[in-house]
Amino acid sequence: MVIRREEMQEIAKKYKEPIGLNLGSHSALDAWQGQRNYGLRSIIYTTPGRARIYLQNPMVGKPDEPIEDLPSLVRRDIRVVNDPKDIKKNGDWKSVILILDRYSDIVKYVDELVDLECLQIPNRAFSVYVGGDEYCSVIENQFAVPIVGSRTLLKIENRGEIEKDYYWFAEQAGIPYPKSYKFEVRKGGIRFKEFIDEPMLLKAEHAHRKFEREFIFAADSKDLEEKVEKEVKAGNLDEESLKNARVEQIVLGPHANFNFFFSPLDAKSEWGDVEEWFAKLYNVTIEEARICLANQFLSIDERRETILDGLKRLPLEVQQKIKRVPSFEVTAHAMLSLRESLLKDVQRYADRFLLACREHEPPGIIGAWCLQTLITWDRISKYELKPTIKLDYTSGVEAKTAADYGLYDVPEERDPYMHIPVTQDVALRHGGGTNVHMGIGSQYANAKYKKPMSTGDRIALEIRRAWKTKQLHEIVT
Repeated sequence: MVIRREEMQEIAKKYKEPIGLNLGSHSALDAWQGQRNYGLRSIIYTTPGRARIYLQNPMVGKPDEPIEDLPSLVRRDIRVVNDPKDIKKNGDWKSVILILDRYSDIVKYVDELVDLECLQIPNRAFSVYVGGDEYCSVIENQFAVPIVGSRTLLKIENRGEIEKDYYWFAEQAGIPYPKSYKFEVRKGGIRFKEFIDEPMLLKAEHAHRKFEREFIFAADSKDLEEKVEKEVKAGNLDEESLKNARVEQIVLGPHANFNFFFSPLDAKSEWGDVEEWFAKLYNVTIEEARICLANQFLSIDERRETILDGLKRLPLEVQQKIKRVPSFEVTAHAMLSLRESLLKDVQRYADRFLLACREHEPPGIIGAWCLQTLITWDRISKYELKPTIKLDYTSGVEAKTAADYGLYDVPEERDPYMHIPVTQDVALRHGGGTNVHMGIGSQYANAKYKKPMSTGDRIALEIRRAWKTKQLHEIVT
């Protein structure tokens, strides 16, 4: 049975001093430095193989304390243990590095974590290593620690493995996403019922590394069939991975991860003239306007992927002679800024997705989340969908005139071209690229808050605000 939100809220109401609980991988450094910056204690649980990341990148010191003698502050602030029972709440530590044999072992210590007043900060590694299966059943049914995020939405990232994945929510929201093509799985590969003369991409689990995805680009359906057959023979794909695979159109455009933060506290706050005009312009209630205004845009990052990025740096004639199919394992991230006029569309789609989640999986998104897109240039009618969610507040749901989309420098026509953010992935937790903003913040959030504000900082700020105003129950599931 899924752990009830009300049960976690009652636990959070009793917390006197919340501690940030972070699985040591993915974006834990950003989360940890945010908690340090806002005076919150932290626990990082990791494994022997990854412990050196946190041992050699310590986040120490009080929020405004200068760091000069790093060893002395590490000695003062950090404790290292391999058993949660050795962590004493009344100790003089600021952070604990907890070294476990396996990440999943953390579930054994739920009672101790609640006694310590922990709040889990979810990231993708938490979903994968603690989740247990494609439905994140261990997190939903056994991990009875309050989560600053959306407990029941973590599983929707497991695209193709569950019925209501993020593509299902994107469809309810009416936001663009790549169209898919059906195929049959046969011995040694796949077959399409009819030839498809369009570039396409197959996404599947790797046959042996289940946490990694296999990506195969193809010029058309016949090309893809041939490439899949080769990958099956090489042992990179098997029948099971192909049954859960997705073949979709290739969307041409730059990749951009848009990091957002939905604040339940801000959604209950008054925004003055801004909320009144938002409600008036987009035909919504004041409550609905506050929900959209509380969906705060923080930052943008882009991926650097192995082996694709290496291949792209080679001369074209060399690329054409290399037979190896490129892999797309995320290796690094870089900062991005967006053409300002395009922000209206990204935020419009982000609000639609947020509202769809609230409609179909209440309470919906809480805290950090990420809309991962490819931004293409095409006719609006090819991508613009009509939302099926009850709340439809945006202009331009149906193609009318260019001005309806904020395009004032193009001839009037029924179907104009525009930049379109096409949803490739959605992360309903702390995004994987936010370490790029760690320590320096990100320009959009920095400008709002007049100080460095990474996603980790924003999470910690929300926890601190909720703690000081006795509203921790509002931000957990």
